[in-house]
Amino acid sequence: MSRTIAIVGAGPGVGQAVAERFGREGFKVALLARSPERLEKMAQGLVGMGIEAKAFTADMSDRASLVTAFEAAAAAFGPIEVLIYSPTGTSDGLVTPRQFTVEVEQRSLDVAVLGAIAAVNAVLPTMPKGGALLFTTAVSAQYPVAFTANFGVAAGAARNYAHVLNQDLKADGIHAGIVSIAGLVDVGQEFPASMAGMPKVPASDVAEAHWQHYKNPGAVETIVGPGDMFKAMAGL
Repeated sequence: MSRTIAIVGAGPGVGQAVAERFGREGFKVALLARSPERLEKMAQGLVGMGIEAKAFTADMSDRASLVTAFEAAAAAFGPIEVLIYSPTGTSDGLVTPRQFTVEVEQRSLDVAVLGAIAAVNAVLPTMPKGGALLFTTAVSAQYPVAFTANFGVAAGAARNYAHVLNQDLKADGIHAGIVSIAGLVDVGQEFPASMAGMPKVPASDVAEAHWQHYKNPGAVETIVGPGDMFKAMAGL
C-alpha cells in the first residue's frame, strides 16, 4: 500500500532532502509552501527521480490556506501518514532579548508553533496507526542563546508541543518527534557576517534523523550537528 508524506515549508534544503529520503522508500510526496513556482520546480525534479510528488501552495500564517492545501493533498494521494513541519526562518528577523516586542514574538510563534498546531489538526483525524508528526527546528530549542532569542523562545515551545503530543498519541500508535539542527543548513545561500564560524549541517543528515523517527519511534527529540557547542554557548 502506498504511503504519503506531507512536507510543510518545503524548500531546497531540509525539505528537498526529506522528500528524497522518504521518496526512495516509496512514499508519495506532498510539498506545501508559499511559492507555487518554486514548489512546482521541486515537484518536477522529484518526479524526474521516479518519486511521485505534487505541489500544494499554502502559507503557514494563513490557517485556511493550510487546511485547503492538506485537503487537496489527501484528495490526490490519500491520508497523510507522515507530517514534516519544517518552517524556515530568516536571519534578518532575529532580535536580542532586550529588543523583544509582542509583535516580533508573535511572528515567531505563528511560524514555529501555531502553524504546527494548525497542520497537526488538519492531518491527525485521518492519520493511520504507525504515522508520525515530525517537526524541524533549531537547537536553540534545547540550548537558548541571545542572538537567536525570539526564534529560540518559539522553538522551545515547539519542542514542548512535540513532547506533549507524543505523550498523548503514542498509545494510539502515532509518534511525535522533533529534530533540532545545531548549525546552518548550507544550500549555497549567503549568511550574515554574524554567523561566520557557525558549523554547517548537511540537509541529508536532518532527513535521515526524520526517517529514523518514523522507522524507529522512541525518543522524542534528536539533535543533528555539534549540540555540545551550543550547550556551552548557552552556559549549560
